[in-house]
Amino acid sequence: MKLFYIQSDDSFAAVLMSICILFNTDTHGGCTGHSRSTDFIEKIRSGIAKKVTYKDYLDRPSSDLTTLQKDWKVEATLFNKVPKEKRFLTLGIPTIRRVGDEYIMDTIKSLVNNTRPEELKDIYIVIFLADFNETWIEDISRRLNDSYQHLISSETLVMIRSWKSFYPSLVNLNHTYNDNYNKRKWRSKQNVDYAFIFLYCQYLSTYYMQMEDDIYTIPNYFDVVKDYISEMRFQWTCLEFSELGFIGKLYHSYDLEKLAKMVLLFYEEQPCDFTYLHFNSQMLQFQRYIHRPTIFQHVGLKSSLPGKIQPLKDTFFDNLDKIYQGDNPPAKLFTNMLVHSSFSPESAYYQEPGYFWSHRNGKAGDWFTVVFDDPQRVEKIIVETGSREHPLDRILHGKLQASLSVVKIDKSEPSCTNNILLGHFKEGFIKVGNLTSVLGPFKIHCVSIILTANQDWWIIIKEIAVFVSD
Repeated sequence: MKLFYIQSDDSFAAVLMSICILFNTDTHGGCTGHSRSTDFIEKIRSGIAKKVTYKDYLDRPSSDLTTLQKDWKVEATLFNKVPKEKRFLTLGIPTIRRVGDEYIMDTIKSLVNNTRPEELKDIYIVIFLADFNETWIEDISRRLNDSYQHLISSETLVMIRSWKSFYPSLVNLNHTYNDNYNKRKWRSKQNVDYAFIFLYCQYLSTYYMQMEDDIYTIPNYFDVVKDYISEMRFQWTCLEFSELGFIGKLYHSYDLEKLAKMVLLFYEEQPCDFTYLHFNSQMLQFQRYIHRPTIFQHVGLKSSLPGKIQPLKDTFFDNLDKIYQGDNPPAKLFTNMLVHSSFSPESAYYQEPGYFWSHRNGKAGDWFTVVFDDPQRVEKIIVETGSREHPLDRILHGKLQASLSVVKIDKSEPSCTNNILLGHFKEGFIKVGNLTSVLGPFKIHCVSIILTANQDWWIIIKEIAVFVSD
């Protein structure tokens, strides 16, 4: 059993003096900060001189790390300065050296490529290089710097490291869950990794999301996160955007220090995958709030625990990839269905992963129209509705029609005329071909999907594939 003790005010100065002596700082003017090198390679090779430990922190529940070690965040930051501007969201990603496989570069690429440039101003991506192999730290730092210098300069991408003495000895650990020694050591260190990144990030943003270094995400994931937060009409502690492990767990940043202390208290008893659920209940959240479909998928096969294969997949991560790969000439998309901001009409038509998802049940007369920028000779059209995770959100009663002319287009609705019925949906799917024979020399201006009866479910249009004639 672990016990806290509270240091009395009378001895506080003595404790600080002891810390100063321990850190080899001067004893005349108090603790002095270690000057931060401007060369990150020099900083990596020189290491971090100050020696505050996790136990120093836990044994003083009324203090934070900054009280015990004033410049610890400066010492931990590899590039630039510690960010000062408060943003909306921090994505925290601990990573260590893996033997044979590496996923961190692809993870960062997925996050950055699926974030719009204007959104990056609201996000910090904090990468915790939680390994003590200096060669690896130097290598991965250089590569990230070479690839994302613009994000490092804008302080959007932040790299940090810790010091060995912050960690417990990781020997003679409690034997729990029948885990062998190597796994107990690995999971115990991982818990301390999590606590360290929590403490570093607690003041950076309004919200914090815990990530892993072997995931990929979807376009507009940031919109999904913001929308889910805004939908909450009650107090919450944790929102989840993946069903797996400790991926995609969102917290208010003001709860991070409490979470860090709980993880440290039980660092050797259980993995953080279990501890965070206990933390949530202690914070009076007794159920999980998992956004479905989830927006982060686990891709790593080899675990960061040497020798462990971890082929985990999130079953609620929907298949957003396009499979028919139509020509899909440039067009404008219109609908009278209520649009969910994260699942726009364009997501059904263009080749990037995603789909259109209405925000209410379908009604007779609802429509979705593609208006080509230039009229097209079309050979084949395929429309698939519903999805793997939402098979009922498909068009059960609907038709597909082509229009040979368009009178006008305003902001919300085009006026397409000379309509030709192409076919009816069956079980959420329609495929019509040989259209050049049906339409003759005429070109198509519009393609419209029209519901012919009310439906109980929302509507997903997963893919519209238009194939033009040569």
